[in-house]
Amino acid sequence: MIFPKTKKIARDLGWYKTGDGIFGLYKGYFFNVSDASIIHTPQYKSVSVTTGNLTEEQRLKIKTELTNNRKRLKFTLFEVRENSIYFKFTENIMPTKIRTVYALFDFLADLLKKLNIPEQNKCHSCEKLQRINYYDLNHTGILLCDDCFKQMDNKFYEIEKERVSKEKNYLTGFLGAVIFSIPAIILWVLLAVYLGGISSGMAFVTALLGFLGYDYFNGFRGKLTRSIIFFTSIISIFVANIITVIALLVKGGFSITEAISEFQTNPAANEIFMRNIIVSFILSCIPWIWILFIRKDNQLVIKPAEKF
Repeated sequence: MIFPKTKKIARDLGWYKTGDGIFGLYKGYFFNVSDASIIHTPQYKSVSVTTGNLTEEQRLKIKTELTNNRKRLKFTLFEVRENSIYFKFTENIMPTKIRTVYALFDFLADLLKKLNIPEQNKCHSCEKLQRINYYDLNHTGILLCDDCFKQMDNKFYEIEKERVSKEKNYLTGFLGAVIFSIPAIILWVLLAVYLGGISSGMAFVTALLGFLGYDYFNGFRGKLTRSIIFFTSIISIFVANIITVIALLVKGGFSITEAISEFQTNPAANEIFMRNIIVSFILSCIPWIWILFIRKDNQLVIKPAEKF
């Protein structure tokens, strides 16, 4: 998600966007800015500037300057990476101010010029200056010339083609999710019978095991993947709660046949079932939200970026 202050920076500078960030040129240098997921605690804003290859002397000077000016620039931490510098602004109470981000932009642009680090308004792969465009590379902004884009696009296509050929299908993934959920269901029932309500916490585990089972069996990652994992989890939770109530009735002295009949007709048994189902669904919300909305497939993607 791109938050309002980040959006304003993009509009003011005429920058481009990815799924969860913005990027573009500022005083000749290339920046990416993004916000943490809305459920991340604490919230933070990240900024990175592309530098290209750095000498050891340049790295040392950059680290010294940033360490000496950390308090003034108000960032939480920084990392000098292979061809970029990464910054994190932790937002415990208030969001990072726009002027704080611009202060970092200005400081970095001046510092990089002083250290004779070339501007990054060129292809980030071959350093050509002609026929370059803005691209979204796996949710990170990048500048590439037409030739480098085509080469990277073809490379990603071949990698994805090979990955898909190794994967099986939706049914295999579904079976994997079911098989991985069975131990959780068994443990769920045992905990319910011998330790009482503590079993409801297994709803969280059941949802995660379903996801792990789908991946372990190399289920095909497509449009239906998240839905399959989601519905497998729901089915597992219903089955676990039904078996739990029946097991508790058997423990109370009913035969299995009588327990099944009581489950179908006894209001008290149905009340226990509904109460456990509600608690189970509540406890499953976190993994479901992650699987359905937040989790990103490890798919390699490069595409022309949209201007904000």
